[in-house]
Amino acid sequence: MALRVRMNGQIFCAALTEALPGDTYIDDALHYEMSVVHRVLVSEPAEKHSKSARWWWRRAVPAGTEIDPFYKEPQDD
Repeated sequence: MALRVRMNGQIFCAALTEALPGDTYIDDALHYEMSVVHRVLVSEPAEKHSKSARWWWRRAVPAGTEIDPFYKEPQDD
């Protein structure tokens, strides 16, 4: 249960947030595939992520949000 998707569509780290009624969960394997392999889910650098616990779709990151450099690096195909 790596990610928690709220009913409003916001995505959070399940380990850092409390469950709310209606949450949907994305397991570790799919989370890894989407964030590490395909990099379509992105987060902030660890020190900020540990406070916000937020994840975003790559093309839907709010303006002014710092994304971890890992997600900006070229992928090895």
